[in-house]
Amino acid sequence: MTQLIDSHTHIYAEEFDEDFSAMLQRAEESGVSQMVLPCVDSESWPLIQSLSEAYPQRLFPTIGLHPTYVKEDYEAQLSYLEQHLGEGIVAIGEIGLDYYWDTTFRSEQLKAFERQLRWAHQLGLPVILHVREAFRDTFDLLRSLQLPGLRGVFHSFTGSREELQEALSFEHFYIGINGVVTFKNSSLKEYVADIPLDRLVVETDAPYLAPVPKRGRRNEPAFLPYTASFVASCYQISDEELSARTSENARRLFALPPR
Repeated sequence: MTQLIDSHTHIYAEEFDEDFSAMLQRAEESGVSQMVLPCVDSESWPLIQSLSEAYPQRLFPTIGLHPTYVKEDYEAQLSYLEQHLGEGIVAIGEIGLDYYWDTTFRSEQLKAFERQLRWAHQLGLPVILHVREAFRDTFDLLRSLQLPGLRGVFHSFTGSREELQEALSFEHFYIGINGVVTFKNSSLKEYVADIPLDRLVVETDAPYLAPVPKRGRRNEPAFLPYTASFVASCYQISDEELSARTSENARRLFALPPR
């Protein structure tokens, strides 16, 4: 069985407290061998750190302040996270801009985003980008900062075909696709195959966005093969090739060890 890498999963969330070990076993049985755990704030970091230390060949930590967690205390949050930057992390994330729910802290989101992009550049780490209703500001900031060699992934990509093309113009960035592509009302399936195969990674974003036929349930890494198989059909390639290519990409982006 070709192994899959879940490039973005929040399995440290309380939704997994009651069956964590069983959930990991189901992931293993479904062929999901490794997972990247994106940090969202100072409270999530200790959970991620503990799990990554317990499963060092399977779970990999990142550090970042998610844009929807940018509030009045964002500078204190960033200061806390900055103290832990050297602790085995494989990326800075998830970071970015989100104007979907609220724009009260729009300027603070931009400041936090820029600061964390600079962390990644200084440390030579990739970034995991969360972008929702904010592609223009994201693209403009990435260009204006001119951080040579900056690399990363546009996680949970749900932008338009035009936004996809602009995202791909950042040559060191990958596109992360999850269960949204399987949804009946998603247009993403119409142009997901525009992503070059060497720029594609797959993810669950668990516990959110479970793919069809599991939509409506708590998402988990064991459901990743449903998304991968659907995406493979969009490319008209085998599930095995899609799994191999996306896992190779995730391993390269995050410098993950073989397993």
